[in-house]
Amino acid sequence: MGRKGKQRPRRVRKAKERSNRAVWSVIPAGHRPARHIIRWLRSIQDLAEFQLARKDLKANIWRFANAVAQCPGFDPASMTVMPLWQRLQERFGFPSKSISNYFRRLRDWGVLAVVATGRTAEFTPKSSGRTDNEAAIYVLLEKVEEEGVEKSSVPVPNRAVNNPPHARAGEESKLNIDAATPHASLKRAAQRREVNHQLLNRKAPLWNPNETTSAKTKRERREAERLASLELQFRSFPLQRISTPHVAAICRPFFRAGWTIRDILHAIDWRPNTDARYHHDGATGVENTGAWLKFRLGKWVRKDGGLYRSPSQKREADRIQRAAERRAVLERRERELAERAQFIPPALSWRERVAQLQGTLA
Repeated sequence: MGRKGKQRPRRVRKAKERSNRAVWSVIPAGHRPARHIIRWLRSIQDLAEFQLARKDLKANIWRFANAVAQCPGFDPASMTVMPLWQRLQERFGFPSKSISNYFRRLRDWGVLAVVATGRTAEFTPKSSGRTDNEAAIYVLLEKVEEEGVEKSSVPVPNRAVNNPPHARAGEESKLNIDAATPHASLKRAAQRREVNHQLLNRKAPLWNPNETTSAKTKRERREAERLASLELQFRSFPLQRISTPHVAAICRPFFRAGWTIRDILHAIDWRPNTDARYHHDGATGVENTGAWLKFRLGKWVRKDGGLYRSPSQKREADRIQRAAERRAVLERRERELAERAQFIPPALSWRERVAQLQGTLA
């Protein structure tokens, strides 16, 4: 029995831990056992999570995946492996905490699945007659390719340009088609997939567009900036071409200056201190989206390095100014009413005082 009275699932028997029934019972939907160990390693490199990981983490996970692939307990028929922690520690130098972390990441990424958990001899059923420890069994997974439109190696045209009729007199006006430029790298394609995946699963605003990203700790502030940048990408289509960390790095000075998502969207489309709107929205014709965003926001930076007040900060300042003016009017009115209440009228009227003064002078 486990915690709170829940019964733990029983481990697969030693004789059936590599059977088809045991293996396929743990494979998630949309996956299957890898066809080859080399193909499994290449599938890890194509993962968006792997491409977007830190450089040191990518190197460590790649070294760990190769170490798992070299384990002696590999069965090519069922594509299962039996990695021993002692071997990973002694031969490859992985700490036990790192081994647990890397196994968890590979399971979360969908390239590994646990067929049979490890078990010490203390918990082995006595009826089995075994007195040795039993290692965990993992199955190597790969995603099932969706059968869709047949892929073609011919470059897809993205725009058509006609030669001007006055180019050359003897040359016919032909249609020139520029082929679409390929992705700069696998990392850039992975960034697009990651952003699109998160935005497609968005069911509520990731961050309030009227709130700042202020937080108490550095970790909370970074997470708030990441969510705000992701929400900014949802509201501005051109920004979906670059990664969320790239957007956060460009917008970080503005977020920390008290700008909101609506302020940054206004700064992207409008020039500062004027009512002039840009004629180009960046949806087409922009190759370097990061430089385009940096240029638009750079117009809101003063010559001394400071930032102009954002539209929300201007509205807040105007609201505070109007509230102060109303408060000053009320205070002045209350002061005048108090002075009137303290005024003591004279005993004689002004006519009586004039007559008294004339009688004194006579």
